[in-house]
Formats: sequence, structure tokens, C-alpha cells
Amino acid sequence: MFFPDKDSLFLQILYIFAKQWHMLRFNHTTENMKTKTLLGFFLLSLMTFCISACQDDAEIILFSGSELIEETGPCTNTISSTFLYLIGWGAGNIGIANGKGGYSAQSSDETIVTATVNDNRLWLSSHGKKGKVTVTVSDKDGNYVTLPVTVSYGVLTFTCLDQPEFQVSRPSEDMLLLDAEEDLQKKVNAAMAFYSFINKGDICVLRPDDVYRLSEEGEGGKFTYKTQDEQILAEGTYRIEWASLAGKQKKAFVFTYKGENDVEKQHTFFNFSPYLGTQSLTRERGPITTAWLEDVSDSPYLEDVLPADRTVVYWVDTMIFSLSAEDL
Repeated sequence: MFFPDKDSLFLQILYIFAKQWHMLRFNHTTENMKTKTLLGFFLLSLMTFCISACQDDAEIILFSGSELIEETGPCTNTISSTFLYLIGWGAGNIGIANGKGGYSAQSSDETIVTATVNDNRLWLSSHGKKGKVTVTVSDKDGNYVTLPVTVSYGVLTFTCLDQPEFQVSRPSEDMLLLDAEEDLQKKVNAAMAFYSFINKGDICVLRPDDVYRLSEEGEGGKFTYKTQDEQILAEGTYRIEWASLAGKQKKAFVFTYKGENDVEKQHTFFNFSPYLGTQSLTRERGPITTAWLEDVSDSPYLEDVLPADRTVVYWVDTMIFSLSAEDL
């Protein structure tokens, strides 16, 4: 008996093994027991080999990076979906492995994304339109794989981890040195109680104009500040500018929005995470924590409270995830 499927070698071997095992099951001689042991070891080795490869040779694999990283178990850089950004990252290329060669690609909606294949790479291009498409990659034998592609704006989402605090500090050569005067800290906390406007769990979503130039001077975008239950508290724009913190000029995010009675408000926050200044921002990353600092030393609430040689910063600890596509 032979299985007609060209990929059924494993099943054929199993059939032969079962037949041999059946012939030996009623014969318990020492020699036959050794044979059964060897057959069992062979089957175990065969199964281990068959499940250790990260893909079937006939299966088309799509992967990120320059080459497929093959390890025991699943390949580590295969991808099953992707996204393109309307501003700053509107094209991408993805590796193609296995299958039978002669690859071609087709998009389900070429007004949103077009797909071509060149030198075993899948090239995707967006055309300034939001949406979702399915790209099908086929080989010359008709094997195929589908790739969902989302086209939208890129967004960064920050979640406030703890209730923000006011930190009394002294200017130092490095930046700021936290002050240990407990009485002064208590007075500042009491005076600034009316100022605090960010709460634990609140969310700020940044939509940069260009995902590759997120922290360059003069760049910016839009922002939305909301509660955990999606209640919008403020919407406006932000811009990267130089500003002073403890007497030193640093890059800052300047947020501008309309408050009560349509009065324009502005807050300048500093963030020193290198994550916000690298192009690797567009790659997959796990969550990281990062702090935002606003110098509030000139607040009218601190008149007659804060000594001239002290600085007060509004300290907000947040969690940030990878750049992602804005919901459609």
C-alpha cells in the first residue's frame, strides 16, 4: 500500500512501521524484542525530525529582515500580517521563502495597496488611502499564502502608570538633583494640588506627521488625551522645540490645545528616552517605561513657597508600546 500524496512520506513510513510491529507483537523472542525497541527508537527520531523544522518545503513563508531565521520549532522572524503608514512609511518589502519559486503577488484592492515580487521579495506600496487589503503570494505550482495588510496613520500610545508627582529638585551639572527636604516637598504638594490634571490610567495618543522623524526639531503631529474609558479630555497638536529645563536647553514636546471657553493652553514636556529618537521605532518592540517631565517652577501656585534655587517638575511615568496603526 502506498499513499498517492507527494508529501505523504511520513505516513508511508508509519504504515510500514505499524505492519512490522503487528508481525512482531505475538513473538516475544529476545531478537524480536530488540527489533521492536529499534523500531520504536526510529519512530521517535523520525517524529522529532518532522516537527523540528520550522516549515514544510512546499509551504510559502513570508519573513521580515534579510533572511529567514530557521530554528527548532517555529521560525523566529515569520510574519502573518503587516501594516503601512500613510505618512513616513508607505512602502515595505518582505522576504519570500520555500514554495516552488516563480512567485507572483496580487492585492485584493490596488487602490489601497499594490504588490509586486522582485528577487524573492514582496514589495508593498500604499497610495494615500486608509483601508485593509489581503495580498496573495503564489508560486508556479499554485501554492499560495495570504497576508493581511492594514494602511493607516502610525500612532504611539502612552498609558500613565501611577499618579503623577511633583518633585522638588536642585539644578545640577547633569540635569536635576532631587531635593530631600521633606517639609518643602509637602508644601509644594499642597500648593500644586489644584494644578494636577493627569491621572493614573489616563492615555495619550500621539499621531506623528512622519514616523521616521518623530523627535527631530520642528516635527510634530496631533495628539489625543483621554481616560481609560475613552472619554476625550483634550485634542490638539504637538511640536518638537528647544526649551529650558533647569537652565539647560533640551528638546521638548510642546502640546497645544483649546481649553475651557476656547482658551488656548500649552504644556511643555521633556522626554529623554532614546526610544523616541530612533528609526527602529517602526519595528516591533515590547512595552517600555518612560518618564515625562514638565517644569512648573513658574506656576503662580508656588509663589512664596518655592526658594529661588529650587525647581519643581511635574513627573509622569508612562508605559509605551511599539508604533502601531491607528484604528480604521
